[in-house]
Amino acid sequence: MESPGGDHSVPLQSPLKKPRLLGVLLGLGLFVRLGYGLHLPHVLLFPDENSFDKIAWSVASQGQYAIDGRPTTYRPPSYVIFMAALYKIFGHHYRVVRAAQAFMGLGLVLVLIGIANELRWSVKTQWAVACLTTFYPFFIYYESHLMSDASLTFWHAAALLSIVRWHLDPTSEGRAALVGFCFAVLCLMKGIFIPLFAFVIAMEAFLAWRAKSGPFPWRSFMAAGFVFALPLFLWALRNERTFGRFMLDGHGGSTMIETIVFHDRVKDGTYPEVWAHHPLRQKTEAMSESDRDAFYSSYVKNYVRQHPRLYALQSLERFKDLWRFYPRQDIQFREGRRSLTLMSLLTEPFLILAGLVGLFRARRRWRELYPFYATLFLTTAAYALITGQMRYRLPLMPIMILFASYAVFTPKNRSSDH
Repeated sequence: MESPGGDHSVPLQSPLKKPRLLGVLLGLGLFVRLGYGLHLPHVLLFPDENSFDKIAWSVASQGQYAIDGRPTTYRPPSYVIFMAALYKIFGHHYRVVRAAQAFMGLGLVLVLIGIANELRWSVKTQWAVACLTTFYPFFIYYESHLMSDASLTFWHAAALLSIVRWHLDPTSEGRAALVGFCFAVLCLMKGIFIPLFAFVIAMEAFLAWRAKSGPFPWRSFMAAGFVFALPLFLWALRNERTFGRFMLDGHGGSTMIETIVFHDRVKDGTYPEVWAHHPLRQKTEAMSESDRDAFYSSYVKNYVRQHPRLYALQSLERFKDLWRFYPRQDIQFREGRRSLTLMSLLTEPFLILAGLVGLFRARRRWRELYPFYATLFLTTAAYALITGQMRYRLPLMPIMILFASYAVFTPKNRSSDH
């Protein structure tokens, strides 16, 4: 059988069926990732790394989910547990996490090949996906830092693959449970993906009902919902018992204070100095973590109600920052601003613009592809409303790689929309 969107002279053959050639590609990818990650100094390089590291080491060394001896829910558990497991086995070594994430990067390559294969895209498209994912510089960059971005990207792609596979067999309880599991891990890193899971369940239920090819597969939907909801419920229950609030994390309020209330101070780089002595911070210093988060969240809501036009303009600016082609030019990066700018301009315009072309050309297959459209829309909207940085679009770049490859290697005179 040939790819519906591929060349009739080339039989559909996934790179997964060419293990030697794929192994060479993955070996090169591992070499580049380890070469970059292991040459970095044995220090934490981003401010966000500190909180992940402190909680993970507390879990590994003392069995306590805490920062400086105090219980916390500042970071959700998925990525923290991943780090803690590595620390427990290998000790408190940052390079171990970087090396593990290098292998996770190779897993991302396999996941995206799997998506292209399940969608029956041409072998050229699949190899393009493999090569672009293997050498995409910002996957390599963030896999070398102790933040959740690389892990979030992997599990987001894994969730999309699980949806595509479940869509092909809605009666499969195992495939449904895998969807629930991937989304549980994902949402225990970033709660903004909860609406995506709800939308997927609603869409699959609608499509299954409309197909009328047999009894409605209630058991598979129950499996997906149960596997998804149980770990989130248990984590929120832990937080209620510890902090008195049924919540997934205590980070959202402080994030919104920074990115919404002090939007301009973040932009001009003066936020740390302003916030260090601000009355609002002094007012909340004596509060518990959960009370502080609730207070900040309430404060931001009132701020938005009082400044709707300003908030709308700031959201447009955050949207621009999320999808811009190059990093900020007023910040000095360790790797050099010029180097990162050059890397961005060599990759981002092509992947984003070609990806949009691919998404448009594949629109008639919306029944299979709606999760990709939905996550692009929902994630973009969430980050535009809260915080917009190039870094936060990393989980969306696998989609752009997939559809950029589709746009380039699916001939215009052929259709894969049937």
